[in-house]
Amino acid sequence: MLYNLHVLRVVAALAVVYFHLTSDAGLHLDANIGSRGVDVFFVISGFIIAFIGAAKPDRFFLRRLIRVVPFYWAATLFVFAIVLVFPNLLRSTRPDWVHLGYSLLFIPHETSYSGDVPTLVLGWSLNFEMWFYVWFALSLRLSERWAPLVCAGFILGFVLVVHALMPDSLILNFYARPIVLEFLYGIGVFYIFRACTSDKARTRTFAPRYLLAAVLIGSFVVLGVGEYHQGWGLPRYIVAGLPSFLIVLCALLLETLYEVTTHNTVVYLIGESSYIVYLVHPYIIYTVLRVLVRGHGVPTLFIAPLILLLLGLTCAVAIAIHLWFEKPVMAMLRKWLVSSRPTQPALQSQPA
Repeated sequence: MLYNLHVLRVVAALAVVYFHLTSDAGLHLDANIGSRGVDVFFVISGFIIAFIGAAKPDRFFLRRLIRVVPFYWAATLFVFAIVLVFPNLLRSTRPDWVHLGYSLLFIPHETSYSGDVPTLVLGWSLNFEMWFYVWFALSLRLSERWAPLVCAGFILGFVLVVHALMPDSLILNFYARPIVLEFLYGIGVFYIFRACTSDKARTRTFAPRYLLAAVLIGSFVVLGVGEYHQGWGLPRYIVAGLPSFLIVLCALLLETLYEVTTHNTVVYLIGESSYIVYLVHPYIIYTVLRVLVRGHGVPTLFIAPLILLLLGLTCAVAIAIHLWFEKPVMAMLRKWLVSSRPTQPALQSQPA
C-alpha cells in the first residue's frame, strides 16, 4: 500500500476545491490557486495505471470501468434529473439528451451553453482518463511487459500527428491536448520508482531524505507560484506537469525508502474518496454559497472559517457517498464481473 498517494490525492482534490471556492464564481479572492491539482492527479493516474497494469494485467479495462463508471454515471444522471425539473438552475448544464449521451460515453461534445464541458462539469478530465485507459488496454494486448512504453508511444505519436495535421475535429483535437502528456510523466515515475526500489541502499546514497523533501516542497511552491503568475507564458504540461512529476516521485520515494508517510484514518478515507470530492464539490460549495451569501460579500473575518467549513463539508459528503454507495457498488460489480470469471493461468504467472 502506497499511503503517500492517498496524501497526494487529498492535497490535489482539496486544492481544486479551494480553487473553485476562491474563483470568480465563488468568493472572488485574489489568492485563486489550486487548479494544478488536476495535473498532480494526471501524473498519479499515469503511475497507478502503469503500476497495476504490470501487477494485474488481466481484465484491466473492466477493472477500470468498475472503478470510474458507476459513480460518474450516477452523478451525471442525478445532475441531469435536476436540470430536467429546474432547467435554469445550473449555469453550465441543460436538459440536453444528446449531450448527456456523449457525456456518459466520455466523448467530448460542444454546446452553445457549456463549450465542451460534459453534463457533470468536471467530467472533462475523465474524458482524458478514459482515453488513456483505452490506449493502455490496447497496449496490454500487444505486450504485457512493455505496455507502459507502448502506451506512451501511442499517445505521444497521436498528439504529434494531430498537431501536425491540424484536423477540423473537436474530438481529435480534444484528446490531443498536450495535458495528456502528464500521463506519460506518470509512466516515467513508474519506471524510475521501480529502478530506485530495486536497489534501495544505492538509491538512498544518491537521494537522501532531506533532498527528496526539499524537492517535494520546492515543487509544490513552483506549482502554486507558477499558477498564480499564469505559468509565466510556458505550456501547462511544462510549468505544471514537471513539478507534478517531481511531487509524485519524491512522495513515493520518501515512503518506500524512508517510511515517511502517514497512516491517519481520516487522510486515508479522504484519499479513497478523492474521486468523489473532485466530481461533486462544485455542486456542494456553490449551493452553500448561494444560500449563505446570496450575492453579498463575505466579511474578511469569516472568509477563512467559511473556506474550512466548505472543505470539511465536501470531504464529509464525499466520504459518506464512498462508504454507502461507491464502495458497495464497486464490490458488487467486482464480484459479479471479475471474481465470477475464471482467470487465465498464463496471466496468473505474471510478476507483480
